[in-house]
Amino acid sequence: MRRALLLALFSLVLIPPASANSSISLTEPTHRTATGIFIDNELANLIKPNGRLGKLVLGQGQIRSATIDISLIEEIQDMADGYQYFNPDQSLTTVDVLPFASNWLNTLKRKSKNREILLLPYGNPDIKFLQANAPNELEFYRTIAQERAGAFFGRTITSISPINSVRSSDAAQSLHNSYQREVRALASISIANEVISLRLQLAKIINPAISDSRLPILTKGLRAELRENQKKLRIVAGNYTITAERYDLPVTVINDFTAPVSINLQTRTSNSRMRVGAVEPLVLAANSQTQIQIPIEVIASGETRLEVKLTNNRGSQVGELENIELRLAVISPLTTWFTTGMAIILLLAAAVQSVRRVKRRKHE
Repeated sequence: MRRALLLALFSLVLIPPASANSSISLTEPTHRTATGIFIDNELANLIKPNGRLGKLVLGQGQIRSATIDISLIEEIQDMADGYQYFNPDQSLTTVDVLPFASNWLNTLKRKSKNREILLLPYGNPDIKFLQANAPNELEFYRTIAQERAGAFFGRTITSISPINSVRSSDAAQSLHNSYQREVRALASISIANEVISLRLQLAKIINPAISDSRLPILTKGLRAELRENQKKLRIVAGNYTITAERYDLPVTVINDFTAPVSINLQTRTSNSRMRVGAVEPLVLAANSQTQIQIPIEVIASGETRLEVKLTNNRGSQVGELENIELRLAVISPLTTWFTTGMAIILLLAAAVQSVRRVKRRKHE
C-alpha cells in the first residue's frame, strides 16, 4: 500500500500541469473597421493578464501548440503602436501606445518558439460559405495568413482549414456579397495594399463568431474605405470647343494607388454628332498622372457629351466615371462642298446673266 502511494505521488510530480505545456486557440472576431478605427476597446481588455486572451498567453507555461488567426495578431500590433476607438456615444478616444499589447505579442513569440503553429485562414471566415461562393478568395485568405504569420514568427508556418461548425449569419453573408463585386473589380486591376486590405475586411465580416450588432459600424467603415479607394483611380478633363473635323481629345488619368494599375478606357457619346476611336489598354504607374488622347471625328456641329470610364478586362467599371461636355463647331466637308457648289452656280448664273445683258444692248 505504501509503495503504491509513493508511486502515485511520484507520478504527480513528473506530470506537469496542463497549463504548463498546453495547446491554445487564439481567435477573436474583428474589433477594427476598414478605416483602422476600433469599434470599441474590448480587445485591450481581453489581452490584459486577467482577460481571456491574456490568460492564454501570459498565464501559461510553455505553449505546446497554438491555433491562430493572424488577423487578431495584426489588430493587437496596431494597438501596441497607438490606436483610436469609438466610445458608446460614438466619440473617439485616442491611445498613444499600449505597452501591455507589446508585452502580449513578445510573450507569444517567446513561448511559441520552435512550437507547432497552426493557422486559420485570415479573419477565420465561414469556410463552407467561401467554398460555395468564393473559393479563390478562400485560397487568398490562406496564402495571406501564411505570409503574414511567417513574417511575425520569423519562420515558415503550416496552415489548416477547419470546417466551421457554426455558419456566419445571413446578414453577414448578404453584406459580404453586396460589396464583393466592387472589391473584386479593384482587385482585378491592382495589387496595391489598400485593395488587399479591403479583401481581407470581407473575410473578417463572415467570421461565424461575429455578432450582427457589430455589422452596421463595420459596414459604414467598409463603405467609406471602398469609396476612398475608388476615388484613387479617376479621369480629369475640362470642357472643350472643337473646331477641327478630326481631333485628339486630351484627358488625364490619375492613379493614386501605391502599385501599378492595368486598365481599359471605354467611351460613349450622348448622340451621333461624333465618332470616337479606340484607346489602347493602359498601364498606369503607381502614384502617377498620365495624359492620353482620345481620337474623335466630328460628324455634325452642336452640343454633345462624352462619357469616359475605366474598366477591367471583364468590362466592369472601376474608379470614377467622367462626363466631358463638348461643343462641336465644325463645318463638315459635305456642307463645305454644297456651299461651294452653290456659290459657283450663283457666280455662273450671274455671269450668264451679264453676258445676256451685253448681247441685248448690242442688238438694240
